[in-house]
Amino acid sequence: MWTFDVAERMRIRRKAIARDAGLDESYDVGPAYPSEGPQIVNVSNGGGLVKGAALAAGLLLGGGGAGLGVASLLGAFVDKPAAAVVPDTPAPTEWEITVESVDGEPVITEAKPVE
Repeated sequence: MWTFDVAERMRIRRKAIARDAGLDESYDVGPAYPSEGPQIVNVSNGGGLVKGAALAAGLLLGGGGAGLGVASLLGAFVDKPAAAVVPDTPAPTEWEITVESVDGEPVITEAKPVE
């Protein structure tokens, strides 16, 4: 039921109460509320599954496209020079190590590669 209809019924009721109280028809019982006219109420019953799916796909595409555009502007897709080549590890060499016992503990006193 519309708000305007309820307000009009209340105005008619006030008019009837004023008549029963002995007042004449010229007695003003107040305007029907709202006085600016009927109010319009819009009710939306959902957007639908297909529309929602299309909206989600569009937002994902737009976001992905924007992300790719920003990455492209920042140079993510430009060919970069190859990484520096790490030299191979040298071949193992033989060492001559002299170990002596000092206070009961082994201590390396000399180490030199074998030629």
